[in-house]
Amino acid sequence: MARGGNHNPNGSPLMGDNAITANTQELAALTANMRENFIADLQRPPVDLHNPLEVKQAIIDYLLDCERSGKRPGNMGLYRALDMSRQDMNNILTGKSKSKASLECIDIIKKALNMLSEYREQLGLQGKLNPVSLIFWQKNYDGLRDTQELEVVAKPSHIPDMTPDEIQKQLEKDIPIDIE
Repeated sequence: MARGGNHNPNGSPLMGDNAITANTQELAALTANMRENFIADLQRPPVDLHNPLEVKQAIIDYLLDCERSGKRPGNMGLYRALDMSRQDMNNILTGKSKSKASLECIDIIKKALNMLSEYREQLGLQGKLNPVSLIFWQKNYDGLRDTQELEVVAKPSHIPDMTPDEIQKQLEKDIPIDIE
Protein backbone atom coordinates (compact mmCIF):
# COMPACT_ATOMS: atom_id res chain seq x y z
CA MET A 1 0.00 0.00 0.00
CA ALA A 2 1.36 3.42 -0.94
CA ARG A 3 1.70 6.22 1.52
CA GLY A 4 -1.64 7.98 2.05
CA GLY A 5 -3.88 5.07 0.97
CA ASN A 6 -4.37 2.70 -1.91
CA HIS A 7 -2.00 3.12 -4.80
CA ASN A 8 -3.67 3.83 -8.12
CA PRO A 9 -1.16 3.55 -11.00
CA ASN A 10 -3.20 6.09 -13.02
CA GLY A 11 -3.80 8.45 -10.13
CA SER A 12 -1.70 10.89 -8.24
CA PRO A 13 -1.15 10.93 -4.48
CA LEU A 14 -2.79 14.36 -4.34
CA MET A 15 -5.77 13.87 -6.65
CA GLY A 16 -6.29 10.09 -6.60
CA ASP A 17 -8.49 8.93 -9.48
CA ASN A 18 -8.92 12.52 -10.70
CA ALA A 19 -5.40 12.62 -12.13
CA ILE A 20 -4.83 12.60 -15.87
CA THR A 21 -5.94 9.26 -17.21
CA ALA A 22 -6.14 9.96 -20.94
CA ASN A 23 -5.43 6.93 -23.05
CA THR A 24 -3.47 6.97 -26.29
CA GLN A 25 -6.60 7.32 -28.43
CA GLU A 26 -7.89 10.29 -26.41
CA LEU A 27 -4.52 12.03 -26.61
CA ALA A 28 -4.34 11.36 -30.36
CA ALA A 29 -7.84 12.83 -30.85
CA LEU A 30 -6.95 15.94 -28.84
CA THR A 31 -3.70 16.37 -30.74
CA ALA A 32 -5.51 15.95 -34.08
CA ASN A 33 -8.02 18.62 -33.04
CA MET A 34 -5.20 20.98 -32.04
CA ARG A 35 -3.49 20.37 -35.39
CA GLU A 36 -6.74 21.08 -37.27
CA ASN A 37 -7.22 24.29 -35.26
CA PHE A 38 -3.66 25.39 -35.97
CA ILE A 39 -4.03 24.83 -39.71
CA ALA A 40 -7.38 26.67 -39.73
CA ASP A 41 -5.85 29.54 -37.73
CA LEU A 42 -3.07 29.91 -40.30
CA GLN A 43 -5.57 30.03 -43.17
CA ARG A 44 -8.05 32.54 -41.79
CA PRO A 45 -7.51 36.27 -41.52
CA PRO A 46 -6.92 37.66 -38.03
CA VAL A 47 -9.99 38.56 -36.01
CA ASP A 48 -10.69 42.29 -36.18
CA LEU A 49 -11.02 43.29 -32.54
CA HIS A 50 -12.86 46.44 -33.60
CA ASN A 51 -15.60 44.46 -35.33
CA PRO A 52 -18.15 43.06 -32.85
CA LEU A 53 -19.61 40.63 -35.39
CA GLU A 54 -16.19 39.08 -36.05
CA VAL A 55 -15.44 38.79 -32.34
CA LYS A 56 -18.82 37.16 -31.65
CA GLN A 57 -18.37 34.74 -34.56
CA ALA A 58 -14.85 33.78 -33.48
CA ILE A 59 -16.14 32.98 -29.98
CA ILE A 60 -19.11 31.01 -31.30
CA ASP A 61 -16.86 29.09 -33.71
CA TYR A 62 -14.54 28.23 -30.82
CA LEU A 63 -17.42 26.95 -28.68
CA LEU A 64 -18.81 24.94 -31.61
CA ASP A 65 -15.37 23.38 -32.14
CA CYS A 66 -15.24 22.44 -28.45
CA GLU A 67 -18.69 20.89 -28.70
CA ARG A 68 -17.83 19.03 -31.92
CA SER A 69 -14.48 17.71 -30.69
CA GLY A 70 -15.56 16.96 -27.12
CA LYS A 71 -13.00 19.23 -25.48
CA ARG A 72 -13.84 21.60 -22.66
CA PRO A 73 -13.70 25.30 -23.48
CA GLY A 74 -11.11 27.33 -21.60
CA ASN A 75 -9.49 30.73 -21.50
CA MET A 76 -6.41 29.83 -23.51
CA GLY A 77 -8.55 28.40 -26.31
CA LEU A 78 -10.65 31.57 -26.30
CA TYR A 79 -7.51 33.70 -26.56
CA ARG A 80 -6.30 31.57 -29.48
CA ALA A 81 -9.67 31.89 -31.22
CA LEU A 82 -9.33 35.68 -30.96
CA ASP A 83 -5.69 35.62 -32.18
CA MET A 84 -4.45 36.77 -28.80
CA SER A 85 -2.01 35.68 -26.14
CA ARG A 86 -2.77 35.78 -22.45
CA GLN A 87 -0.64 38.92 -22.20
CA ASP A 88 -2.57 40.55 -25.08
CA MET A 89 -5.83 39.80 -23.25
CA ASN A 90 -4.48 41.13 -19.98
CA ASN A 91 -3.29 44.32 -21.68
CA ILE A 92 -6.69 44.89 -23.25
CA LEU A 93 -8.64 44.20 -20.06
CA THR A 94 -6.39 46.42 -17.93
CA GLY A 95 -6.45 49.28 -20.44
CA LYS A 96 -2.78 49.05 -21.41
CA SER A 97 -3.75 48.43 -25.07
CA LYS A 98 -6.79 50.67 -25.40
CA SER A 99 -6.54 50.93 -29.18
CA LYS A 100 -6.24 47.17 -29.79
CA ALA A 101 -9.97 46.50 -29.31
CA SER A 102 -13.16 48.55 -29.36
CA LEU A 103 -15.14 49.00 -26.15
CA GLU A 104 -18.01 46.98 -27.61
CA CYS A 105 -15.64 44.09 -28.44
CA ILE A 106 -14.08 44.26 -24.98
CA ASP A 107 -17.57 43.94 -23.52
CA ILE A 108 -18.24 40.85 -25.66
CA ILE A 109 -14.91 39.32 -24.59
CA LYS A 110 -15.69 39.99 -20.92
CA LYS A 111 -19.04 38.24 -21.34
CA ALA A 112 -17.29 35.25 -22.90
CA LEU A 113 -14.78 35.13 -20.03
CA ASN A 114 -17.65 35.30 -17.51
CA MET A 115 -19.36 32.45 -19.36
CA LEU A 116 -16.17 30.35 -19.06
CA SER A 117 -16.05 31.14 -15.33
CA GLU A 118 -19.64 29.98 -14.95
CA TYR A 119 -18.86 26.86 -17.01
CA ARG A 120 -16.02 25.90 -14.66
CA GLU A 121 -18.17 26.67 -11.62
CA GLN A 122 -20.95 24.42 -12.94
CA LEU A 123 -18.48 21.60 -13.60
CA GLY A 124 -17.29 21.96 -10.01
CA LEU A 125 -20.79 22.05 -8.57
CA GLN A 126 -21.73 18.93 -10.52
CA GLY A 127 -18.62 17.08 -9.33
CA LYS A 128 -17.18 16.97 -12.86
CA LEU A 129 -14.05 18.97 -12.04
CA ASN A 130 -11.44 18.30 -9.42
CA PRO A 131 -11.82 20.92 -6.65
CA VAL A 132 -8.09 21.69 -6.80
CA SER A 133 -8.40 22.51 -10.51
CA LEU A 134 -11.50 24.62 -9.89
CA ILE A 135 -9.76 26.62 -7.16
CA PHE A 136 -6.72 27.13 -9.41
CA TRP A 137 -8.87 28.44 -12.25
CA GLN A 138 -10.97 30.63 -10.01
CA LYS A 139 -7.88 32.23 -8.48
CA ASN A 140 -5.88 32.58 -11.70
CA TYR A 141 -8.57 33.36 -14.27
CA ASP A 142 -11.76 34.32 -12.45
CA GLY A 143 -10.35 36.89 -10.02
CA LEU A 144 -11.31 35.11 -6.81
CA ARG A 145 -8.93 35.41 -3.85
CA ASP A 146 -8.45 33.93 -0.39
CA THR A 147 -8.42 37.14 1.61
CA GLN A 148 -9.76 38.59 4.78
CA GLU A 149 -11.09 42.10 4.81
CA LEU A 150 -10.19 44.24 7.77
CA GLU A 151 -11.88 47.54 8.29
CA VAL A 152 -9.89 50.05 10.28
CA VAL A 153 -11.94 52.91 11.65
CA ALA A 154 -10.34 55.83 13.40
CA LYS A 155 -12.19 56.79 16.54
CA PRO A 156 -12.38 60.47 17.28
CA SER A 157 -9.78 61.48 19.78
CA HIS A 158 -10.31 63.90 22.63
CA ILE A 159 -6.68 64.89 22.68
CA PRO A 160 -7.06 67.91 20.35
CA ASP A 161 -9.50 69.44 22.87
CA MET A 162 -6.97 69.10 25.70
CA THR A 163 -4.31 71.53 26.76
CA PRO A 164 -0.69 70.32 26.90
CA ASP A 165 -0.89 70.10 30.71
CA GLU A 166 -4.05 67.98 30.50
CA ILE A 167 -2.38 65.69 27.95
CA GLN A 168 0.63 65.28 30.28
CA LYS A 169 -1.61 64.38 33.21
CA GLN A 170 -3.54 61.88 31.07
CA LEU A 171 -0.28 60.28 29.93
CA GLU A 172 0.91 59.95 33.50
CA LYS A 173 -2.34 58.22 34.43
CA ASP A 174 -2.25 55.91 31.39
CA ILE A 175 1.46 55.08 31.24
CA PRO A 176 3.23 54.14 34.46
CA ILE A 177 6.63 55.75 34.71
CA ASP A 178 9.36 53.80 36.51
CA ILE A 179 11.54 56.02 38.64
CA GLU A 180 14.59 54.43 40.20
